[in-house]
Amino acid sequence: MDNKAISKKYTDFIENMVEQISPMLPSDVNELQKSYLITNIRKSATLMASSIEENQEFSELSFEDQCFYIQIIMEWSFHKEIDLFRSGIPPKYWKVVMQKIWYAMWEVMYACVKNAAPETVVLSLVERFVNRSYNDAVENLKETNAIDSLTEIKAKEQSNIEKMAHEFKVEQNVNRHIKLLIYRVVAAIVIAGIVSFFILKFKTTGLVIILTMLIVYHLIPVRRN
Repeated sequence: MDNKAISKKYTDFIENMVEQISPMLPSDVNELQKSYLITNIRKSATLMASSIEENQEFSELSFEDQCFYIQIIMEWSFHKEIDLFRSGIPPKYWKVVMQKIWYAMWEVMYACVKNAAPETVVLSLVERFVNRSYNDAVENLKETNAIDSLTEIKAKEQSNIEKMAHEFKVEQNVNRHIKLLIYRVVAAIVIAGIVSFFILKFKTTGLVIILTMLIVYHLIPVRRN
């Protein structure tokens, strides 16, 4: 299908999303795949925007709500294209798989709009049907001998969205440990400064004060969360 002309507000939103998505591409995606992925993301989003303009239920939504649905199809296109890159499925079949996923997303989102489903429900249903459509498409390729059993298994094991979520969690934990380490280093410097001040200022008396404070700290029970 050729992309239809859409309103500038949609093209601006789509291009803004593309700019945000591009830096998120993993290192194992080569330049050719990157170009292919960005082209397909832009195409799927443009077709979605065109359908929104033409469909009565979608056209009655606010622009913000319309963008919510465009963003969904862009983000899932991003994840499933990367899954296909890593799947071992020959490139000539990628389009077939993605078309089934796009169609499933459209059907689910259209049903959600008609029934005024909340965003949380929309996200949950779309995820379920995207994964089901992807697996069904992979199984069809196996049934038609387009791929072998090993490729089918490898393809079904792919989940870029889960991989990114795991990496994000690991990054958060690393950042938390770094912040804790910095806090401890700063605390140690401050304490060392205070100790040095007392000892240099009050000589023996300062040393007695510091030792007394340490003894009191260890003897008096302190409630810790």
